Amino acid sequence: MASSTFTDLSRRTRQAFSLAGLTASVLRRSGLKRFPALSVEQRLAMLPARAPVSAPLSIRWNDHHIPFVEAANDRDAAVGLGIVHGHLRLAQMELMRRVALGRVSEVAGTAALELDKLTRLIDFPRATAASLAMMPAATRDWVDGFADGINAAAEARLPPEFDMLGLGFAPWTAEDLFAVSRLCSADYAWRVWRTLNPLREDPEWSRMWGELIGIAAVADEDIPIDAAHLDEALPSAFDRAGSNAFAVAGSRTRSGTPMLACDPHHIIAAPNLWLIAGFRTPELSVWGFMIPALPIFGVGRNQHGAWGGTNLHATSSELVDVAGEALTDRAVTIAAGKSTQPMTVRESVHGPIVSDAQAFNMTTGTVALKWLGHRPSDEFTPFRDLMRAYSWQTFADAVDRYALPGLNMIWADPSGSIGKMIAAHIPERPLETPADLVIGAAEAERQWSRLLTGRELPMVVDPPEGYVVSSNEEPVASPVTISLFYASGHRFQRIGEMLSAGRDFTAADLKAMQQDVFHAGALAVAEKLRIAASDVGLSGPVMEAIATWDGRYAVDSVGALAFELVTEPLVKSLEERAAVRFVSPHWRPFSRLSRLVDGATKADLVAALGIALEAAADPFAKHKTWGALHKVRLSHPLTKLPWLASRLPVIEFPSGGSNDTVMKSMHPITQKPHASNFGANARFVADLAHEDATWAVLLGGQDGWPGSRTMFDMIGAWKRGDQIRLPFSQSALADAFRHTTAVAPVPALSAPPAAPADA
Repeated sequence: MASSTFTDLSRRTRQAFSLAGLTASVLRRSGLKRFPALSVEQRLAMLPARAPVSAPLSIRWNDHHIPFVEAANDRDAAVGLGIVHGHLRLAQMELMRRVALGRVSEVAGTAALELDKLTRLIDFPRATAASLAMMPAATRDWVDGFADGINAAAEARLPPEFDMLGLGFAPWTAEDLFAVSRLCSADYAWRVWRTLNPLREDPEWSRMWGELIGIAAVADEDIPIDAAHLDEALPSAFDRAGSNAFAVAGSRTRSGTPMLACDPHHIIAAPNLWLIAGFRTPELSVWGFMIPALPIFGVGRNQHGAWGGTNLHATSSELVDVAGEALTDRAVTIAAGKSTQPMTVRESVHGPIVSDAQAFNMTTGTVALKWLGHRPSDEFTPFRDLMRAYSWQTFADAVDRYALPGLNMIWADPSGSIGKMIAAHIPERPLETPADLVIGAAEAERQWSRLLTGRELPMVVDPPEGYVVSSNEEPVASPVTISLFYASGHRFQRIGEMLSAGRDFTAADLKAMQQDVFHAGALAVAEKLRIAASDVGLSGPVMEAIATWDGRYAVDSVGALAFELVTEPLVKSLEERAAVRFVSPHWRPFSRLSRLVDGATKADLVAALGIALEAAADPFAKHKTWGALHKVRLSHPLTKLPWLASRLPVIEFPSGGSNDTVMKSMHPITQKPHASNFGANARFVADLAHEDATWAVLLGGQDGWPGSRTMFDMIGAWKRGDQIRLPFSQSALADAFRHTTAVAPVPALSAPPAAPADA
């Protein structure tokens, strides 16, 4: 233990000195100037006037800096979208590229050395060349055009972060885009494994492992995002870890036409990890959400239908025991500031030896990571095909070819079809529970000899109840084990209850559902606490608030505050009294609480509740409402550097929601004021009855440029539950998207002089 503590202290000391050097470098470059406030018009003046397009390109913008590209053909549209991404999010994209390639230490020094070692070991770009070779020519043309657009935006103007951090600009390539895509495909299971691996050394591991199956997955707030934990946090920081999505059939809508709603859950940050964009060519019109640096619409609508999705929590990896197997070495050199760090990566036929990586928390054994992301596959083409889907059949054809990361995809179209389908390629794992997290090499080889595609996995098409829902739930009747760790079912059940209880739904109804903060499970536990307190006469303001609570985590809720203030001391006291050890101190908070309350004797519950009520009295009197304790905080990443913290905007406001509410807003078990770092961060609704009936909003805003007026300008709409209309009709576009950027083709090179006739 002492050795571990010393190592951790030494690591943090090195990181502190490295960050101090980075801060000093930034300070020298930026002086004491503040970032000037910039209007939409001032920002749009930074766009390129020319780009490698075949015909003039037009980009319409509304006052929220939302773009709609109008292009003569697909490749030009891709260039326009690349310009949009580079204009709005180039600094954010550069971070993602550096993480994917293991090159953060070049900027952050040794503070990021462990992160770069981890990402070089995992090797996100490993399958790049083979995967790009699989792409149809049309997809490769789209991807190359997108990269060309990013580079055109960068040539026009680089964000201030490049100068502040001393970054040079390297042109983006298809290889870079694919590497970022693989970074965004990081397996959800990795964060589960790093929590569980240390427990495998416990004498009670076999019992605990058996109890884990079927329990909700680890808390997303388990991994803090700060300099001391970069290697633990960032490799999975960009994966799509949550979300709600649902489609309603015409039999349940007022218009008689299906509707679709999607609200992704992700790290809460500024800029957002989504951006809103649209485009039109003579054949195609699309609106939706894109991830910066990816040429795809993860959520969207075309003129024929709409799609959205949630993280499947599929295990696209395996931990494989390769002790005694032949290993090879791969030499890696990492630039860390002005120095270089050599590194040797051990490899097996199954993949890199991740037991060598600190972040996987494995203290013994020789264990390899067998990951689907190391195999060639083309995820860009399925999403490009989704943009063209016009029926359930064409949607399913696209989804069936998609490999990772595992998603639940939802579809709706004006003809009346709705459905849900798994987008993933899954090893042929048996349905029985494995004996351990780590499996043998022979078993891994057998399971991974065949991968099932979406059409071989559970799906739902036009169900009689008239709706489909996905909230990271466990698929029904799967022929193979897709994952052992799914999200709790609270959000899935709540959305189903709201949809089954109504008819004549409108888009306004779907928007209201996305803001729902009711938690039936928490209300049930609160009722058990009320009964226990009533039986022995426990009373007071905290208990009264819990007893009269309606189960809603509203900003102004007194009951939600009382319930959460009691939770921390109640869990601690019940764990001390529990007959068996619970698996992890970072298990999903509500799962821990409910299991402890259900498993406690009446005497233990009453005793623990008495202690908890006393501990909650003072903070209850001080904070008064849930929103006073629970907040959302949006800030630029560079605010973590001390000299810049006061010069960059920070927005903080009270928030409703909780870990398991539809309007998700993650938080730890605590009595202290806190800011949610994960949860709902974007909303999208499409009513297929009308071409102009699509809406979206981001938590924050579109622009990542420090000082831009549109960095946080959607917060008001977000808090009110409003969304911004995304129309297709020319009249509506002309009315709301009044700013226009004209992009001309780059002039062709002059033709070489003709050779003499006698040459």
